[in-house]
Amino acid sequence: MVAGCNTTGVLTATKLCYVGKARIASIKAMSDGSTDFDTSGGVAAGNIAVYDSSTATTSGKKLITKMYVEDDGKPHMYDFEFHGAIMAEGIYVVVTGDIQYSVEFF
Repeated sequence: MVAGCNTTGVLTATKLCYVGKARIASIKAMSDGSTDFDTSGGVAAGNIAVYDSSTATTSGKKLITKMYVEDDGKPHMYDFEFHGAIMAEGIYVVVTGDIQYSVEFF
């Protein structure tokens, strides 16, 4: 039997994804390959920070991971495996830049 998991679906902004105890299976992050340039002339990049939080706050919350997503004019797809890391309060994801992501969790 194959065990299934929940998913946030594809998101593009900071979001309180889930409130309550959860196990993260994986986080998928994507850039679409658009050539969005930052003010210094370099290629724009995005970051994802995942917090163990039951509210839309990072103050005093445990930072679980940070991920950098490249956007160099080519599409990129990342799949970060979390091996069932347990969140005690919830899943709060903070996004900067022009990226997409989804969180798969139990």
